[in-house]
Amino acid sequence: MKSDNRNLIAAIAISMMILIVYQIYFIPAPQDPNQQQASQQEFPSQQVDPNATGQNSGGLNTSGLAGGTSGLQSVTEIPAAMTAPRIPIVSDQLGGTVSLAGGRLDDLKLMDYARDDARDENRVELLRKTGGDDSYFAEVLFLDPAGNRLVPKDAEWQAGGSTLTPSTPLTLTYMSDAGVGYSIEYRIDDNYLITITASAENNSGEALDIRKFARLRRNMPSSGDIFISYEGPIGVFAEDQKTEVDYSAVQDLGPQGESYSSEGIKGWIGITDKYWLVAMIPDAENQEDFQFGFRRAAGAGEPSQVDINASATRLNTGASMERVFHIYAGPKKINMLLSYNESLGVERLDHAIDWGWFPFLTKPFFHALNWLYGVLGNFGLAIMGLTVAVKLAFFPLANKSYHSMAKMRNLSPKIQEMRERYSDDRQRQQQEMMELYRKEKVNPAAGCLPLLLQIPVFFALYKVLFVTIEMRHAPFYGWITDLSALDPTSIVNIFGLLPFSTAGLPDLVNLGVWPILMGITMHVQMSLNPPPPDPVQAKIFKFMPIGFTFLLATFPAGLVIYWTWNNLLSILQQMYIMRSVKKASEKA
Repeated sequence: MKSDNRNLIAAIAISMMILIVYQIYFIPAPQDPNQQQASQQEFPSQQVDPNATGQNSGGLNTSGLAGGTSGLQSVTEIPAAMTAPRIPIVSDQLGGTVSLAGGRLDDLKLMDYARDDARDENRVELLRKTGGDDSYFAEVLFLDPAGNRLVPKDAEWQAGGSTLTPSTPLTLTYMSDAGVGYSIEYRIDDNYLITITASAENNSGEALDIRKFARLRRNMPSSGDIFISYEGPIGVFAEDQKTEVDYSAVQDLGPQGESYSSEGIKGWIGITDKYWLVAMIPDAENQEDFQFGFRRAAGAGEPSQVDINASATRLNTGASMERVFHIYAGPKKINMLLSYNESLGVERLDHAIDWGWFPFLTKPFFHALNWLYGVLGNFGLAIMGLTVAVKLAFFPLANKSYHSMAKMRNLSPKIQEMRERYSDDRQRQQQEMMELYRKEKVNPAAGCLPLLLQIPVFFALYKVLFVTIEMRHAPFYGWITDLSALDPTSIVNIFGLLPFSTAGLPDLVNLGVWPILMGITMHVQMSLNPPPPDPVQAKIFKFMPIGFTFLLATFPAGLVIYWTWNNLLSILQQMYIMRSVKKASEKA
């Protein structure tokens, strides 16, 4: 490979890499039209041994939950849930209601987090009412061994209180015609944990087999999967293993789904978003094994379901039983998740945070960013501080790269002279150039290695900036009120000077101030590099900053600020090294 093309190829490769990653990360995958025709019919019941316990031998079982699950999939949405009586949830962190139709939790808001921007009075809706296109709910069911409901789906539970708060639990009760009493108690702590105690007391005069079943069900989100930050069903059931089954895979599994045993650890299952997690956790004091399942549920909206199936228990006359489940419904803050790992005795709830391909880099960056945020008090300044730290870490390698480029720049006239002198003899041309490199102690490929070594760091840092919830709605100085959103200014209306809105225009057209600053700094940085002798190369390098300006116009402002600041630091470093090389050559 010709030495003068190496830097061009490296630059093009990195540019292509970023463009490909952009296509994957930010453009949602199209939905399969066949999935949009998913059946809304109820699934037929299966014949199951009434004495089955609901346990399996462990590991993966693609035939579905032992003890039968067809009855679970035949449960359709409760139409009365939209208009049924509700009990309000009131705390500093959680708000919403509990529906008395089915006793389900289908209305939950995060009171500390605004929905669209920091000034928005609307709160993030984590769970949403049954019956809507974006239905998302959690519930506990009482089932027989065949998977049939013991409490009718349209039953209205009786409330033992008027409000659910951290100091006042809520108990819902239902008495069957046969004399079996059922109760569901909801408790919330001061943060984001909901504890559900499901109890049954048999006064029917006959023995009764009951198994408890907890499920979390969600209609397919309209945004689809986002590759840079995994979103969808997730769980931990075994040592050193996290299971992720995305929404499209769940649809392919069908109603029978896949089930996993807990394999001796205290596992959990849930659904994760970019910033939020809803996880169901069996209580650590329950010594029985549970089965965790992923499956497609019946109904409109392509619902995905994750569930926990407890083994069946024989309840004699006059006997009672209870099972305890926990639901974490809140932000994916690592310290919060780690604290619940300890208090609940659950395994790796913090693994819901997607650390990406380079966790050995992403985790330290995450902690460093949080520490800098605590010291500097502004997330934008923390990004700048972390960029400086990364620059310092790579300073020796970057020095070698920039020294080599500075020397190559000084050698450009001689190299061009050799090209013209030996234009008809390419072999002689290469020999003379290599001799010149050896004599001047210049390695034309020296600039590539530091660049390649920084690629994992580059993407790890981007990963941190994308998934860190602290950057969400975090302001910077000037017009940036949300580092996780695009630069709100636009060149179309001259950055707000003209009296019309640019909302609705493509992001590529709405060039903000920060993307333009990034393009300018990138142009200046590239102009400090040795000029490429080939006209085609020169055109590519000339237009590359323009292309990246439009590309980064679609990125969150925090990332554009990082890139601009990184360019400025690189410019200062290159100018310093070029001056030192020039002084050294003058002395020589």
